[in-house]
Amino acid sequence: MGRQDQRPSPDRGGAVGGRGFWLVLVALIVEGYDLQAANFAAPALVDALGIARTEVGPLLSASLVGVLIGALLVGPLGDRIGRRRVMIGCCLAYGLLSLLTGAANGLGGIILLRFLVGIGLGGFLPNALALAGELAPPGRQGTHTAMVGLGITLGGVIAGALAARMLPVFGWRSIFIVGGLLPLAIAALLAIALPESPALPRDATVAPRGQGVRALLRPGTRATSVAIWIIFAAVLMNVYLLSGWIPLLMKDSGLSAAGAAWVGTAYHAGGVGGGIVASLLLARRGWRTVTVFAALASTVLLVLSANAWSQAAVVLLIVTLGFFVTGTQNAINGAAGATYPAEIRAAGLGWALGLGRLGSIAGPLVGSLAVVLGMHDARQFFAIPIVPLLLAAALAFWLARSRHQATATGSLPA
Repeated sequence: MGRQDQRPSPDRGGAVGGRGFWLVLVALIVEGYDLQAANFAAPALVDALGIARTEVGPLLSASLVGVLIGALLVGPLGDRIGRRRVMIGCCLAYGLLSLLTGAANGLGGIILLRFLVGIGLGGFLPNALALAGELAPPGRQGTHTAMVGLGITLGGVIAGALAARMLPVFGWRSIFIVGGLLPLAIAALLAIALPESPALPRDATVAPRGQGVRALLRPGTRATSVAIWIIFAAVLMNVYLLSGWIPLLMKDSGLSAAGAAWVGTAYHAGGVGGGIVASLLLARRGWRTVTVFAALASTVLLVLSANAWSQAAVVLLIVTLGFFVTGTQNAINGAAGATYPAEIRAAGLGWALGLGRLGSIAGPLVGSLAVVLGMHDARQFFAIPIVPLLLAAALAFWLARSRHQATATGSLPA
């Protein structure tokens, strides 16, 4: 468990590996845009379609349910038929579906299309993360996996910036139309230039079968896998609760829709810095990086919920929160990718991301439930994620200690 791939490859860290890294990063920026599209379109959609605030949760969660299914069922196919094939197919699928979302008229149709978009997004992500790590130079797998994960955050920044510009002029449909055209272009680029993983057999169709969840739950890996699943669920719940509701909370505090979008963008921009720092720390600190970032994110949330701060102070704290929350998210991607061996890496990341989506699905719905229960103050919302983040920090600390002990006893390579 956790051994690095031992197959030699002249391309790892070379020109082909470097090209693959940048292609995967750009593809994940586009995926990040599509993941956040509904969050930034939501305020305008509420006004245009007359949606009740309690209906926002299902809209924001629809794609996340699809991501869960895609990560569990489509993601592991990369271990059998190749990462590249799955990534190209998923890009084509969710690009076309996003275009259809931009043409939809009723809330029900939009929710269904966002669910289908999510299946494509869910199948793409674990293979993209696995491939980035497998194209990395030796010893840098976790760092490269976490670093390309920043593409998701950068995509959120771009989505927020474009939303602030496009919503007042072109309306909510423009967000989804752009989110459809970009992945179609990326699919063509990947088909032309993306290399396949050097960690898989040259003929991916002869890869070992019967891995999947059974390999993740065998006696030597079960406790690690379950801990990783809980960490992903706890962290992703907070990521999507905050990214989904911060624009709405800021709009309720008196900002315009564009101003609320800019605050949401600032949150994601803070996350870019956090993701870079966490990625660089992973090479030496591994799961300990997750522990530190999750604990500090909890501290910032405690500060936000403890006082009625000025608007400027709230924005500064939200940027700091994005730094640590997104840093935690990127760190778990890299740490989990480095934990699993190549033959079950897409399955390991797919199941972690898939079951983690139970948390991300719950995030926006928790926000809706809080509104129903009368929690209208932003300070109350910021108190919700504290305990899940502390749980993630504790489990990451246990994983770090377990892997250190396994290395010391010789059961795991250093």
